[in-house]
Amino acid sequence: MLKISLLGLFIGLILNIAINNAKVVQRIVGGSLAPEGKFKHQVSLQIIYKNRCTRHFCGGSILDDVHIITAAHCVYDNYFHKIKNLRITVVAGTTNLRNTSSGIYRDVEYTIIPTSFKFNSVVDDIAILRVSRFILYQNVINESHRIRAINLPTDDYRYKPPNIQVAIVSGFGVYKQKWNPQSGKVELGTYSLRLKFATGLINKIEPQFGCRDTEVCVLNDNSHGACNGDSGGPLIDESTNTLIGIVSYSDHEWCGKTTKYTRVSSYLDFIGKVRAGRWVYPNGDINVHQQDQDFKHEQIMQKYPHCNQLYKK
Repeated sequence: MLKISLLGLFIGLILNIAINNAKVVQRIVGGSLAPEGKFKHQVSLQIIYKNRCTRHFCGGSILDDVHIITAAHCVYDNYFHKIKNLRITVVAGTTNLRNTSSGIYRDVEYTIIPTSFKFNSVVDDIAILRVSRFILYQNVINESHRIRAINLPTDDYRYKPPNIQVAIVSGFGVYKQKWNPQSGKVELGTYSLRLKFATGLINKIEPQFGCRDTEVCVLNDNSHGACNGDSGGPLIDESTNTLIGIVSYSDHEWCGKTTKYTRVSSYLDFIGKVRAGRWVYPNGDINVHQQDQDFKHEQIMQKYPHCNQLYKK
């Protein structure tokens, strides 16, 4: 897959890249192209941009029939301190965003994040999107070879320090970067629209960087890893199809170095509440935004070409 686009995931600080305040978005850098059907849980979060093309801005994973898990910073407006008012459509079942006819499209109805989420310090960086209709099982015979829910961790100890093991990150983000000696800055390169993946070791980190209990820190192999546009995407244990982490941010200016993920096992209570519908009644610890229900972008997304760049405000 040449250069995996996860690169973009963290340039700067936080893959804030997501859509709103970010100057960059993430994608796997220096990885490999994903074969069709390899990462059936992977989704792309998209919008229709200026009524002329669709744009990817973050990744995510299928939890079940109606829930997608991603990063809170992907859907949060740090200027107004609230969930963004975006008309988000989930695109599943494809490894090539250019081929708009190959995706399965579902509009997002509700966006749900913990009220404890802190954008600047990237605390509790997790969000769940509820789509307006089933994304799984509606046509099992035709779609089961393309989409599948990810498993949640049941053994909290397995993925915590001091245990070290190989994990895989995937995404549609930027896959090249270069140093500009004139500006003294890292510049993002190509955005290929193809799903890429890279491997790394969990619970490994350079000594100068800390790692919270609610994070999974990954030392990427050969500088291949998440980058702009990869935010919200999955870090998985491939042997069990288990979601270990959610792409969050990096302390490095370069993508593909140490990457930090939201540790999914730390948020099983939050995930359980949302899936059980307990977010419907205000309880102070969950923030909910209902998307405008007058639009049906899932019905028209395939008619638009995909912009060859990430969405940013």
